Amino acid sequence: MKNKFRPRLPKHFIGYEKQLKNLTENDLKNMFDSKKGIQKWLILPDVHRPFHNRTLELKILQLIKDLGTDLYGLNLCGDYLDLYTLGSYNAESLGLLNGITLEDEYTDGLHGIKSLEGASHKDLKKQFLFGNHCDRYFREVNKKDNAKYGNALKNPIEALELDERGWEVKTNWKDDYFTLGEHLDVIHGMYTNIHAAYKHLQMTGHSCLFGHTHRVQSYNSGNKAAYNIGTLCDISNKAFNYMPRLQKNVWANGFAMVYIDDNGHFFVEQINVWNNSFFTNGKMY
Repeated sequence: MKNKFRPRLPKHFIGYEKQLKNLTENDLKNMFDSKKGIQKWLILPDVHRPFHNRTLELKILQLIKDLGTDLYGLNLCGDYLDLYTLGSYNAESLGLLNGITLEDEYTDGLHGIKSLEGASHKDLKKQFLFGNHCDRYFREVNKKDNAKYGNALKNPIEALELDERGWEVKTNWKDDYFTLGEHLDVIHGMYTNIHAAYKHLQMTGHSCLFGHTHRVQSYNSGNKAAYNIGTLCDISNKAFNYMPRLQKNVWANGFAMVYIDDNGHFFVEQINVWNNSFFTNGKMY
C-alpha cells in the first residue's frame, strides 16, 4: 500500500503540529468570527490653536499615554486651528495679537499634531474634520484678489502634514461627518441656538456629536441622541474678545470619550472640565 501524501508544514509552524491537529471546527470558526471588543474613541472639539487651553492640552496628552493601545481612535471634530489671521471677525483687530502670522498659527498647529501622535500608539485611527474656522482658508482663496498670495497661502492639510501622517481628512464643515460604529455621526456642528443639541437631532434625524457652540449639552429622543461636547480653547484669551462677554459666559471646556461595541452601538461619556481638571479613565487629571 502506497504511503499517503503528507504535506509538510512551513518551518514557522514547526512545534505547533499537535495544537493544529487538536483544533475543532468551532475553534476555527471562533478564530475567524471573533469579536473585536470595545472601540474607544477620543473626540477633541474646537481646540482653536494657538489659542488653546494649554493646561488641558498637557492633561489630555497624559490621558492618551495612559490609555495606550486601548485607545482605538482620535477625532479632531473641527476648528482645531483658529486661523485668526484669515478671519473676517478680526479684520480690524490684529493689533490685539502683536506679531502673530498665519505661519505662526500653522507652526503651532503642526506642533500640536506631533504632540498628539507622540503620545499615542502607531496604529491609532486618526480623523480630522474641518470646522468653520478652518474653512477660513477656503473663503480666503476664493476672494477675487487671492492671486496676491502666489503659493505662499498653504492649505491646512499641507501645513499640518495630515496626508503624509496618515490622518483621514474631511473638509466640508457643513456637510461632512465621520460615523463611529453604526449609529453616531461626529460632525462639527451648524446651529448655535440655546437648544443646540435638540436642534441638531431634529435637523439631522440621526444621533450626532459636535462642538461648534463651545457649550455642553445633550438631548435624547428614544434611541437617538445628540451631544454638544464643549471646547478646548482658552476661553479667557483675548483672541475671543470679538464675542460679547455674556455669550462667552456660557462657554465651557469639555470633550468626549465614545465607546463602540461589537454591534456598532455607541456609549458617550461627556467629560466635563472644572477648573482645568477632569475625571475619566478611573482617575482625576
